[in-house]
Amino acid sequence: MKKIGLSLGSGGARGLAHIILLEAFDELGIKPNVISGTSIGAIIGAVYASGKSAIEIKEAFINKILNKSGRFIDFLNKSRILRAIDLVDLEFRSGGFIKGEKFLKLLSEEIGVNKFSELQIPLKITATNFLTKEQSIFDEGKLLPALKASYSLPGLLAPVKINNNYYVDGGMVNPLPWDIIENDCDIIVAIDVLSNSKIKSMSDMPPAYDIFFSSFQIMQHSIVYEKLKVSKPDILIRTNIKDIRLLDFLKADSIFEQSEKYKSKLKRKLESLLG
Repeated sequence: MKKIGLSLGSGGARGLAHIILLEAFDELGIKPNVISGTSIGAIIGAVYASGKSAIEIKEAFINKILNKSGRFIDFLNKSRILRAIDLVDLEFRSGGFIKGEKFLKLLSEEIGVNKFSELQIPLKITATNFLTKEQSIFDEGKLLPALKASYSLPGLLAPVKINNNYYVDGGMVNPLPWDIIENDCDIIVAIDVLSNSKIKSMSDMPPAYDIFFSSFQIMQHSIVYEKLKVSKPDILIRTNIKDIRLLDFLKADSIFEQSEKYKSKLKRKLESLLG
């Protein structure tokens, strides 16, 4: 049988769409042979690679994240980033507003393994080496530090130190890392969850945090656009989840609902390609 590679891209809250897209694999009774991911794509990819089904991941997010830390997500939506609630532990001295150890502990409990070698599906995740300004690929050794490095958005989360190097969000260099698994599979499926919506007009100047996050995603769009000039995955699903900002995790229901049509599209493409 042909080996399938699955790449899950970065995109903040829009990355919750990955969960619904993973349902396409489960409903067809197939599993990817290798997974790559960046930022939230790395998080969801790691949980899926540990053996959890898409339904289990969705239920865990609703029950363990939204119900437990909804107030955290709510204040992020309201831009009150400096308030310490539930899963937030603030840090002003070490390169970021949030240390993120509480979320990492919760993530560890959900994944249930400590090393890449313990995952049921091979996983490769990207992070940005802050010192060399280059992409780093993690696929062996300790899993959790690599995951945290992959989603450590500069300014919000402090860089992660691994083997005397410091790492930040992988989306800065490779927001959709299908290329890092090209040699490991026969068919590549890439899920791009970055926003495709254009702003037609603005009546007021947006707040600084919105400019920062939106600028970060503009950069990511440019990277993906240039990569597609060089190579393309066999199946590329580009979602367009509307009215969702980078940290709008509280709008999970809307994200899940909007993602259903893309799941159907992915199922059709998989069935056609796999025969």
